[in-house]
Amino acid sequence: MIYLDNSSTTRPHPLVVETVLNALNEDFGNPSSLHNLGFKAEKLVKKAREEVARLIKASPEEIVFTSGGTESNFLAIRSILDNTEDRHVITTAIEHPSVASVFSDYAKLGYEITYLPVDREGHIDLEELRKSLRKDTALVSIMAVNNELGSYQPIEEISKILKPYPKLYFHVDAVQALGKRPISVEGIDLLTMSGHKIEGPKGIGALYIKKGRNFISVMPGGGQERGLRGGTENVPGIAGFGVAAKLARERMGEIKKLKKLKDELAINLKELVPDCQINSPGESVTILNVSFPKVKAEVLLHSLEAEEIYVSTGSACSAKKKEHRILEAIGLPLDLQEGTIRFSLGWVNDQLNPREVAEKVAIKVKEIQSLWG
Repeated sequence: MIYLDNSSTTRPHPLVVETVLNALNEDFGNPSSLHNLGFKAEKLVKKAREEVARLIKASPEEIVFTSGGTESNFLAIRSILDNTEDRHVITTAIEHPSVASVFSDYAKLGYEITYLPVDREGHIDLEELRKSLRKDTALVSIMAVNNELGSYQPIEEISKILKPYPKLYFHVDAVQALGKRPISVEGIDLLTMSGHKIEGPKGIGALYIKKGRNFISVMPGGGQERGLRGGTENVPGIAGFGVAAKLARERMGEIKKLKKLKDELAINLKELVPDCQINSPGESVTILNVSFPKVKAEVLLHSLEAEEIYVSTGSACSAKKKEHRILEAIGLPLDLQEGTIRFSLGWVNDQLNPREVAEKVAIKVKEIQSLWG
């Protein structure tokens, strides 16, 4: 099996699985309980919080655990916009559906949303950002790495542009950046993370909230997570996320190996299928977005599945809706949008043979193109 859909989800690391099972079977107490089992569970949560914080160079008290990236985005955006009189937001045309859909709802309520356009490779124009800033801008929400293209936004430069506007909040969706690019929360107010993108469990994520910034949560519940995210903590998920974060930090120096494999796959695909189009920019670490003319992406996906090669047609969160919002934003023609496949690498691919994959893809593409008529 060759699994190349790691941007959708990753296979949990064996140490993560072991940790989760232990938290389910042995340290199963409620971390809010006062007895010893509760104390053991609380220790697991504390340790995981420290590891997640270290991965992004934050303090443990700035980490709030959630059910995943979608909830973290929702919590960040809603908690800011529901507690301010300012009604202007700046975001990009290529945000993840969990961000784009929330802003769509606020637009219906009369909020003014500025969608920054992107270039052919999915990059925003920093000058456009500067021009868009206003006195009533409440929130700037920009993802670090695009989930379909792999394009990286210059977060550090953006934070410097926003510095003269201390009243607004800067939110970064770092789900696809976590574990693949060094992250520092310097200049960032809110940052979204997800466990299952870095070999952690599904159903667990975190939101970084900068210490000292006013944050009135829209879901305080029973007071867990310092009153910022109510509900009994998912101790097995949190513990597993902590281990995944530790592993990601320790392997950060080796990430160039995955990028090299991704680059080799791109070179081989272009050689064997000359009319394909590479949509991902050069800085993309693990994501390779490729369009094949005269091919239906879903047909190619299932053809490759028959060879036990697993890829995707884009974001798993919108795949069944057959949306091409990101590809439209970069100006990709409709015929190429319909033939676009995303290959995304992870640590499970550290022994990948890019030539072998490209050869099998080329055979399937030519088979499908021959039936085009």
